[in-house]
Amino acid sequence: MNHRLVSASQKYICQLKNTQQFSRQFSSFILLLSLLIVTDSTWAQCKLEQMEIPVHIVNRRPIATLKLNGVDVPLLVDSGAFFSFLTPSTATELDLYLKKLPSGLSLEGYTGRIEAKLTRVEKVGLLGTELKNVEFIVGGNELGSGIKGILGRNILAIADTEYDLAHGVVRLSFPKGDCKKNNFAYWAGEAPVIVAPLETGFNRVDTAIHVDVKVNGTRDQALLDTGAPWTTLTLKYAKKSGIEEQDLIPNGRTGGAGEGFEKSWTARVARVEVAEEKINDSRLRVDDVTSKNQGMILGLDYFLSHRIYVSRLQNQMYATWNGVPIFAQGSATPSQFDNRYAALPADVPKNDADALARRGSAATSAENYAKALEDLNQACALAPDVSEYRYLRAQLHLDMRQPNLALADLDEAIRLDPAKDEARIRRASLRAGKGDKQAALDDLKKLGDTLPPSSHLRIKIADLYNALDQTQQALTQFDLWIKTHQKDSKLAAALNSRCWLRTKLNLDLKLALQDCKDAASKDKGSAAHHDSLAWTYLRLNDAAQAIEAFDDAIKIEAKPLSIYGRGLAKLKLNDTNGGEADLAKARALMPNIDERVRKYGFKLVEEAKPNEALGE
Repeated sequence: MNHRLVSASQKYICQLKNTQQFSRQFSSFILLLSLLIVTDSTWAQCKLEQMEIPVHIVNRRPIATLKLNGVDVPLLVDSGAFFSFLTPSTATELDLYLKKLPSGLSLEGYTGRIEAKLTRVEKVGLLGTELKNVEFIVGGNELGSGIKGILGRNILAIADTEYDLAHGVVRLSFPKGDCKKNNFAYWAGEAPVIVAPLETGFNRVDTAIHVDVKVNGTRDQALLDTGAPWTTLTLKYAKKSGIEEQDLIPNGRTGGAGEGFEKSWTARVARVEVAEEKINDSRLRVDDVTSKNQGMILGLDYFLSHRIYVSRLQNQMYATWNGVPIFAQGSATPSQFDNRYAALPADVPKNDADALARRGSAATSAENYAKALEDLNQACALAPDVSEYRYLRAQLHLDMRQPNLALADLDEAIRLDPAKDEARIRRASLRAGKGDKQAALDDLKKLGDTLPPSSHLRIKIADLYNALDQTQQALTQFDLWIKTHQKDSKLAAALNSRCWLRTKLNLDLKLALQDCKDAASKDKGSAAHHDSLAWTYLRLNDAAQAIEAFDDAIKIEAKPLSIYGRGLAKLKLNDTNGGEADLAKARALMPNIDERVRKYGFKLVEEAKPNEALGE
């Protein structure tokens, strides 16, 4: 993810303070580092001391687990984040004291401002040692996949950093000796090495990984960001690179670390150049976000297709291609390379279950399902009592559309670790989808009874209860999540869901109306929020306000249900021609729409009379 500081007088103060602290603490256990010995003669005067951070990749998110005050906390490995973060719910669960950020300091995420505070964790377990009194920023949105925070560059950039995510490893590397002229792609062999200077501009303090790129021959900067699932262009850079509006295929809206959402598209890109690497005929995401620092984000897909070494000593990036498609949206490969020129894959010991599981999870994210299954099968066979490996294989089976095999692995993952909440919510969803309602409810009750009130999973529990027609339980879970996530970007969606649930059931309509008003106000670009507000007005027999809200929804996206609802509202106001026209248009778009509206509990047009409420 892309986080940046905004401050008039204290820019990077937190980052500098924490970096100095980590430098002192890392020096205290430097003897614990593994010494990498490179036999090439050019390395005679240079040695690398390295520390490995194991990384599992789940749902296109690289995750490392640290111990915070003795509790295992999964963190997103995020080279785009200048600092390490904890989510507000994690800070609550760990009972951490929060204080204000330094005066004049503010934060910007990918899609807007981040409201944040600062905390201090007394004990942080990292790489087999323990660091004392480490600061974290508390803020941002829930990330899913069990992630409870972000491992940012105040740790990742404490040394040189090697991103070998195709094998589930990040290495902190400490060059020792005369290393100023060494090629740090020590693994490359005969493979071509991509070498790019790091672009720091006037700010020599910034540890972000910026390199020059060209898209269709037009130059800009790119941020290498492991926290971004996909490589993305800003809309401004896409247009500057000759991509026309008619070439953009709508892709909904995108969110990020900050508040709000922005429009997103997919577009074909003729050529992308990263130093010597030329990539032809790609499909990339294009997001309508504003960035003063870069026009492109090279995301996790780029990291999975390359092994990358970031040298702070030389201020350069080294990379080799892994011989696989580069971008998640397409199958692009470097035009001047073929598989003969790919770097040889790193050997993974056949008896190392965790290394196999990490490589398998990376292959799952890269959609190399055959290789992923081979590795994860082997990991599960070597360590049949490890719940995590079963969970990772269940994720793979879901991606392969094998729900029965996924369910079997989830059953075993939960048997091995009954507290594996992410596996249980997945199983509840699968059980509900298979029509096993009671089993799904059993899982939901277990989660509801044992999770902390602030758990990020409560919104998923609410949605499943809603789908299973368990109204009161759904409302209880929505209440718990909304109460503890007032700054989350998903708050508007949660308010809308709670509103719509009440509106469908003709229940507590004043509360429903307030939720829908708040949702539409917080996220004005969502057609769904305006639509729910309009139907709530219909329930309250306020046809004029309903028409206004339906109009707002239709301006964003002309969905059949919004058009149909507006037709009902017009009929309520004796606009027979307008109402019938809207109903006819909606029925043409969705032939079964009358049945859908009846299912939602609304009277059909033939039952509705002017000045009569449309709800029972």
